[in-house]
Amino acid sequence: MNKGKTPVLKTKEKTSIAQKKENRYGWLFISPYLIFFTVFTGIPFVIAIVMSFLNMKYITRLDNLKFVGFQNFIKVFTNKEIMGSLIRTFQYSLVYVPLIMILGFALAFMLNNGVYMKKAMRSLVFMPYVSNMVAVAVIFKVLLGNNSPIIVALRNMGFDPPLLLLNLKLALPTVAMISVWKGVGLNMVVYLGALQEVPSELLEAAQIDGATKWQRIRNIIIPMISPTTFFLVISSIIGSFQNFTCIQALTEGGPGQATTVMSVNIVRTAFTKYETSLASAMAFIMFVLVMIVTLIQWRGQKKWVNY
Repeated sequence: MNKGKTPVLKTKEKTSIAQKKENRYGWLFISPYLIFFTVFTGIPFVIAIVMSFLNMKYITRLDNLKFVGFQNFIKVFTNKEIMGSLIRTFQYSLVYVPLIMILGFALAFMLNNGVYMKKAMRSLVFMPYVSNMVAVAVIFKVLLGNNSPIIVALRNMGFDPPLLLLNLKLALPTVAMISVWKGVGLNMVVYLGALQEVPSELLEAAQIDGATKWQRIRNIIIPMISPTTFFLVISSIIGSFQNFTCIQALTEGGPGQATTVMSVNIVRTAFTKYETSLASAMAFIMFVLVMIVTLIQWRGQKKWVNY
């Protein structure tokens, strides 16, 4: 009896040793990421949370630090300027997220079908995504500025074109659309990969049964790529809150406060007004809002995401 069990035990021991060795290699490979994430993201995140409950300024003596509880958070929700920037952040997201999702899917759908020079077109659509945001901002500031060739030409033709980046009502949606133009390439590529996984047999069967192109898109393609849509919706919402570089490079929060969103206000509060604890409280509130939106999406996915 014991002789019969011995090979099984030896096999289990070998498997256990191999599994432990594989686990060690796994930890070894991910350790650089974990170290850098902990040092440059995890620890600063914890410090920022602690600072949001203190009275810290940009330069403050340690013996002057005091625990102020929720005073910084109360100040955030009672300050009209901060609340205005929070509202503008949501307005920016309401323009950015639907546009980048719809355009990303539309471009992927077109480029997945028979389009002339489709490989070159895919590269052209994706190219802005890998471009430097500051360079993109300089180009659009020239194109939409007061002395741009387009504006001058339209004026010579008798038109009175608005200066989009200097208009109080149009500046924020204009900046959001420029961000969409820059970032839509990533959504297109991700959607393109999902569309290529949709079985052609289903589409052909639906076509034979008399389904129109829109019916095939609505009843077959959209449900089958819903996990991709779910991922892109969450990443696009998070990306819409990370809009500092785009706005700072294009308008610097102007004209007036028209494009001063929360991210711009946080940087100004921390490095212009030197109210470090208040800026930390604002950043923590933004983190909580992103988490709430993500959790709502995660709970709601059961109703429309098909795995």
